[in-house]
Amino acid sequence: MNFKRKEGFRFVFNEPIESTYGIYINDKPVNIEKYNGKILDISPRGMKLFCGPEIEKYLNDPSLQVEIQFVLDVTTIRAIGDIVWSKPLGAGFQCGVVLAVQEDVDELIISEMKRRRKKEVLQSKHRKY
Repeated sequence: MNFKRKEGFRFVFNEPIESTYGIYINDKPVNIEKYNGKILDISPRGMKLFCGPEIEKYLNDPSLQVEIQFVLDVTTIRAIGDIVWSKPLGAGFQCGVVLAVQEDVDELIISEMKRRRKKEVLQSKHRKY
């Protein structure tokens, strides 16, 4: 299945963002475990997430969702999303996640990305001098 996000911007990280995620099938957690993941890029409605091998046995289930917890700048963000594509990468999988419509989460992602970007710009200016 080909899938392209239709969004105006996407923030790609130089260093992936650490995250944790839980695996859900039919809106229910498969267990109480939280797994370590890495966010490779993000937009208000989706992300590219690196997941470990534990997700493999669920990838063919159309009801597969992940609940992701992460910090872009200072605030912890919790969002739920559908995995719409995946491909093997190293010991795990690179997954495309479309976030469920959660207006407060959309706004929080945008404001945190703006704050993070401002800090990055300031840091790069200071490194030059």
